[in-house]
Formats: sequence, structure tokens, C-alpha cells
Amino acid sequence: MKRKSPKVAAPAACMLIANQHGARLLAATRQHGSTAIHLDEIAARSNTLIGHDRGGRPVAAGARRTTYADPDRDHDIMRDQFAADVVTWVANELRYIPTDGTLRLFAPPEFLGALRHALATRPLPAKLSEHAADLAELPTSELERHTAVLHEFNPAA
Repeated sequence: MKRKSPKVAAPAACMLIANQHGARLLAATRQHGSTAIHLDEIAARSNTLIGHDRGGRPVAAGARRTTYADPDRDHDIMRDQFAADVVTWVANELRYIPTDGTLRLFAPPEFLGALRHALATRPLPAKLSEHAADLAELPTSELERHTAVLHEFNPAA
């Protein structure tokens, strides 16, 4: 009698959808012979950073700023800090997920640059496939049908 081999968890095709407001790590599966994909959210992260005035004090939402803080500089600092947080978070998550070796990254160009800068100091244990597209606000059901996502998983299509 022939014994069946034990089932081993198949490597996941991982995808990170991020922008300056939040990030989602998803696993993609595709049935053999099909071009349709199914996405499952593995984990999510929200940007909880708040603005600071020139003295470094937190500014509450809706509060008047009494110093001459530069809102563009503050925005850039918060974006860069969140990008570094996302890279650290994803690196920790990928330690526990058997992947196919590639992380598909979708982010708007400005945040993609911040992520690249953060990756220079903390590389991920996966090859990156980068795409400049802001898909973070789309629900999972729409992501499964989005042209850029389908092309990433079906390059011949």
C-alpha cells in the first residue's frame, strides 16, 4: 500500500498594499490553470503617528498650532517614520510566513520612495517587485480584480 506524503504548507505569494495612512499584508492564491486570484489579509497596520510642533510636542487633532511649525516638513517626517515602521513590521511578519520569495509591493510613488529609503537600513528577507499604485483604500474584492494586481500574478495575460 502506497502512503501519502504529509501536506506541507505551500509558500504564499505575498503582497503589501501601503500608503501613508496604512498598510495591509495579503496572501494570494490561484487555482491551478486559472488566472483569477484570491486574496486573504494576513495583517494590517494603521499610521497612528500624529503631528508635532516645532518644539517636538504632539499637536492634538483640531488644535491650533501656536508655533511656526512647517506642515510640509512635519508631513514628510511622519511619512518617513511610518515607512520605517512598515518595513520593520513586514520584516517581522515575513519571519513567520512561508513565502514564494517575492513580496509584491504596491504604494503611491511618494510613499514608495519613503519605503525604499527605509529598506536601505532594514532589507527584507524577500525579493521585491515594486509597483507605483495607490491601492490601499480598495477593498480586497476589488484588489482581486484590479488590472495591476492581476498582471503581477499573471504576467503573460
